[in-house]
Amino acid sequence: MEGKFRFSPRPNRAHEINWRPWGDEAFAVALVEDKPVFLTIGAVWCQGCHLMDEAGFSDPEVIRLLNERYIPIRVDADRRPDINERYNRGGWPSNAILTPAGRVITGGTYIPPEQLRRVLAEVASAWREKRAEFRRAEVKLAGKKPPEVVPAQVLDLSPYEQTVAALKRAYDPVCYGFGRHAKFPFPHALELALHAAHTVRDEEVLEIATNSLLAMAGGGMYDVEEGGFFRYCTTRDWTVPQYEKLLGDNAAVLYVCLQAFQVTGEVRFTDTARDVLSYLERHLLNPDGTWAGSQDADREYYNLPYAQRRRRGAPYIDRTVFTDQNAVLVSALALATWVLEEDQWQRKAVKTATQLWEKAYREGKGMAHYFESGEPELFGRLSDQAAFGRACINLYSGTGDTVWLERSRTLAELCLRELRAPGGALYDAKPDPGGIGEMAVPLTSVGENGLAARWLLELGVLSGDQRYTDAANAALKALVPVFKREGLAGAAFALGVWEVLHPWTCVTVVGNPKDKRTALLHRRALAAYAPAKTVRLIPAEGARLLQAAGIEARKEPCAFVCRGTACYPPVTEPAAMIELMRPDLA
Repeated sequence: MEGKFRFSPRPNRAHEINWRPWGDEAFAVALVEDKPVFLTIGAVWCQGCHLMDEAGFSDPEVIRLLNERYIPIRVDADRRPDINERYNRGGWPSNAILTPAGRVITGGTYIPPEQLRRVLAEVASAWREKRAEFRRAEVKLAGKKPPEVVPAQVLDLSPYEQTVAALKRAYDPVCYGFGRHAKFPFPHALELALHAAHTVRDEEVLEIATNSLLAMAGGGMYDVEEGGFFRYCTTRDWTVPQYEKLLGDNAAVLYVCLQAFQVTGEVRFTDTARDVLSYLERHLLNPDGTWAGSQDADREYYNLPYAQRRRRGAPYIDRTVFTDQNAVLVSALALATWVLEEDQWQRKAVKTATQLWEKAYREGKGMAHYFESGEPELFGRLSDQAAFGRACINLYSGTGDTVWLERSRTLAELCLRELRAPGGALYDAKPDPGGIGEMAVPLTSVGENGLAARWLLELGVLSGDQRYTDAANAALKALVPVFKREGLAGAAFALGVWEVLHPWTCVTVVGNPKDKRTALLHRRALAAYAPAKTVRLIPAEGARLLQAAGIEARKEPCAFVCRGTACYPPVTEPAAMIELMRPDLA
């Protein structure tokens, strides 16, 4: 049993608990033995989860109670985000006591040993003595359906404007970042701030974005010895980090740093981007070109100078490959190629994406969520399809290789076929009416729908298929009534709303890719910041592609800039092309 689960790297007795994986078998045993289920959700990198193993789950009485009076289930949040999204009690570790049908009785986050002993004993006694009450509550919960949301009739810019206003309210003008307590990076919120600074020339949000990024890079959240960002800071002033490093967080912040340079020209942002890339390449790059999911929290290690770290040995690295996190990094690597003018990152992006497609994609099932040494697991989740679909678009824009566009379309078709809710939103995964407890309830995440809508919009522009644009529009309209409660987490949704309401700028570079003039136009188009922009490269000899794009072949390399259905005459100079991409020309 011990080999199936991952525990704290420090001494503990958590493996003495008879943990079971989530599944029908565990809940069937709970039903037959008439015991409640104890569910803990953690992560291999999680400092609080390590402490839970070393304290609560190493307590002899806790071990006895869990083994004798409960069915204990242990879940990795990274590998099973579907379970985490439905049962998380507010952070990690997340602990919940469930009925044998998967309904929550009680729960919380980290529980000290003495409190955990008391809770386990009290609930076990109540379970024996008040079964009728539990059954009535369970029947009531089983009949509960998620509230119906009526889609907005008309989509307007209010979600964008309201989220920008929320950024300003949440901003900390003293220490920068958002909030007055613990500080998280909120990369999508920073992306929205840069977007608003560029599109409406809002200097206030530009300061929010730049000050916050510089505070993150200059404070305790950044590892000055080895590079890379920690997950968040526990203090308002960015001094005390939570020491784990996650691939997804670093990839998202890397992307925003590159955008910040595009908008401001400040080299401090590219310096930070290069440091993050260096950390990722040295520590998280797997031999096959994919990227490891995380590096463990280790307070003592990260407070040592570099030379002493080398002697002590680095914290554990989880080599699991998560599709969505790797895909976000592929998009960041593609952007780094053009912003930093370093072609090595595109080569790495292509290699990563190729490996992901070969190892995680299955026909009819889409992308799996993760793989390590065996078969890929957990297929068809929206977050993985959308992140990888968007990464494919970025590779198509950067290489001109249509295979990436076709792969993006393949995943989009899967989403439209399997994940569309009746109101137009996209489910997080294919609904499973026979799922255990909360797993039978389909979710429509505002954040995930925002990211998916942005992908579908760009795919619609590049492919010329209106269905993708219509699907994005429908997903956004469906969730307008609930987006307000998201706050900063609604930033990706707000960006999607802006992009569906404005004409996209499509830059088509035509010419021999080996011609330096073609390469320069292409590079400058990709490196320039512009809202709702996409780029494609068509070889001059690609008659079929040119015809499909409605473009006449020309003798010399040129760029066609279109905004919506309006197209400008072709230009041959990068400066003229960039001028036509300005948003105020619309």
